[in-house]
Amino acid sequence: MSRKSIRTRRKPRVSYHDLSDSDDFEFMTQQQSSRPSRAARRNQTYRESSDDESSADEDDDDDVSSSSTPDVEPAPKPSRATRQSQPKPMLPPKFDSHLSARQNILKRQREAGASSFSFSTYKQSKFQRTDPGAKVMVEIKASEPEPASTIKIPPWQELPYQVLKNIMTFASYPLYHQASRSSSSIQWLCETSMLCRSFHEACMAALLYSPPLYPSRRAHGLIALLRQSRNRPIIEYRSKIHRLDIEVKQLLVKKSGIDLEILLNQTPLLRELRLYSNYDDLNTVIWAQRGATKSKWSYPDRLFDLLQEKNIALNSFEWNGRFPSAIEALEIAAKVHSQPSFSRLKEVAFLNFSMPDKATPTDISRAHSLFESALSQLPELRRLTMRACPMVGPALISMLPGSLHHLEISNCLYLDSPALQAFLVTGGAHLTSLRLSGNQSMSLEFMAVLKTLCPRLQDLRIDLLYIDPTSYNDREPLYDELLPSGPPTWPEDLTNIALDNLRQLSAEDAEGLLASLVDAAKDLQSLKRIDIKAILNGSSWRDRAELRRKWLPKLQEVFLNTSEPPKEPSRRQPISSMMATQARSSKQRQSQRIATNLLNKASSTDASDSDSAASSTSKHARCDFVNLIISDQRPAQDQYREDDFLDDEPSGDEEWNGRDTDPTLSTRYAW
Repeated sequence: MSRKSIRTRRKPRVSYHDLSDSDDFEFMTQQQSSRPSRAARRNQTYRESSDDESSADEDDDDDVSSSSTPDVEPAPKPSRATRQSQPKPMLPPKFDSHLSARQNILKRQREAGASSFSFSTYKQSKFQRTDPGAKVMVEIKASEPEPASTIKIPPWQELPYQVLKNIMTFASYPLYHQASRSSSSIQWLCETSMLCRSFHEACMAALLYSPPLYPSRRAHGLIALLRQSRNRPIIEYRSKIHRLDIEVKQLLVKKSGIDLEILLNQTPLLRELRLYSNYDDLNTVIWAQRGATKSKWSYPDRLFDLLQEKNIALNSFEWNGRFPSAIEALEIAAKVHSQPSFSRLKEVAFLNFSMPDKATPTDISRAHSLFESALSQLPELRRLTMRACPMVGPALISMLPGSLHHLEISNCLYLDSPALQAFLVTGGAHLTSLRLSGNQSMSLEFMAVLKTLCPRLQDLRIDLLYIDPTSYNDREPLYDELLPSGPPTWPEDLTNIALDNLRQLSAEDAEGLLASLVDAAKDLQSLKRIDIKAILNGSSWRDRAELRRKWLPKLQEVFLNTSEPPKEPSRRQPISSMMATQARSSKQRQSQRIATNLLNKASSTDASDSDSAASSTSKHARCDFVNLIISDQRPAQDQYREDDFLDDEPSGDEEWNGRDTDPTLSTRYAW
């Protein structure tokens, strides 16, 4: 006989009232003396707050039923209790008022026939109810007129033609990058020209001054346009072409190229002509050695005859030693420079002039004599450029004319500083621009007497980055010391100083160079830009950091212009007010000068005599750009910094908070 288990006495039953059954959301424990019947027990409810917000009908029904029905009702056996069934703390009375207000809003929406009530609508109504002044504030802000913009867009279409042309030319430069890679400026000029008639003329003038001819389809399109404009002279495109840059291999050698004679017939006002190869740029294609890419194409005789027949007087021409060799190009140059088409040349460039390795001294002397003969027939020559010309050395540099205003020598292996200094003694008096880059054997010894040799020099640019495709050791200089004759001297008319990749420089020499520049500040009244990058030898990072910390602030304090630009005066101003303003400004300037003088006197008495003399002689403050870089990095063509690896958007590099804002990212794999 099995024993029947006896159930133990339970604890007092807990009653869970519905949220709508009581106004204060209290829960109570009721002690019962005896166990009630199953049908009379109260149904346990596990309602969440979301049920109250979504079901308005149930709330109202509960309010009605709470007064008409008893607290207990028949219900099945309650399910297993969860955490929702645990007693909740008593809520403050203010939540009751919010609940009543929410129920009233739901009731009004139901009476108005609204099918649903969104949470955003509830928040807006709640904001308006709790903050009655918010609506008024919004209305006041909306009614206030926006301030007029201070930026006035000028009537661009009414600007003069020459002004518009200069603007378009400046905005679109350059049309081509290195190795004939076209830029987006070509398409931009074509699109801008369609806006209005004045823009069309200015954009076409900027585009056709040196029209894009590469690749060949553009050259064929240009010739077709010039032929059409000849029959319909709405705009004379032929008169806008003044310069031609022709890539020989793609445009003249291949069958898909153009006929040079047809193109020259359509350019009566041609003034500059350049025949080049994409392999000429050693900075981009360093493997393009001079002897490995010789071309069989040579300057045709018909070219020079056609220039003479069309009475085209050139101002600029570039001779290239690739077509087909340096000796043949020099022979043609010495022959045609006496013709009327070349006799008035003001700018000449020599590119890729090198002698073969097996050249005899007779061949070298003949090349020098041809070079001297070609230059002697150009009395109006003012600008001379020699790039990648190993034949330029001490013997050839002395043959340059003394009337040059611009001299550029780059990638000339055998040019040294004594040879350049010897030329500057006789030919540096008229120089206003001197650019030297990539000359591996040339130090800066001549700069010790630069002020005396080039008194009119305005633009000085020196880059000691070396590129020699014929040698594996092409980065090292072929001199021992950069400034063997002491610190440089600076001409008084300098406006731009750019010294890049200074090599073989010690810390003492670097300080001497910078000190000489600071000492000459009182004489450099026209200087506007300073850019110096030096690579020190045998110095630690502490020494370099100390030099930067000492000299960069000093250069900026002495040369950098920190004053704000003057404000534009108002256009419409009465004469009386203008006179009064001038009188007040003159008095203010006078008082300011007096105060400045008193401060200067006071500061001079406090400081020592040496400091006051140094400050009075070194103050300049007229440069728009001052930069000093001192490092030990190996020079390279492209220097990458932190800015090159940052995104355009400033918020793109914030730290990740662990959550993906984009919902689509969570469904994708990382790889």
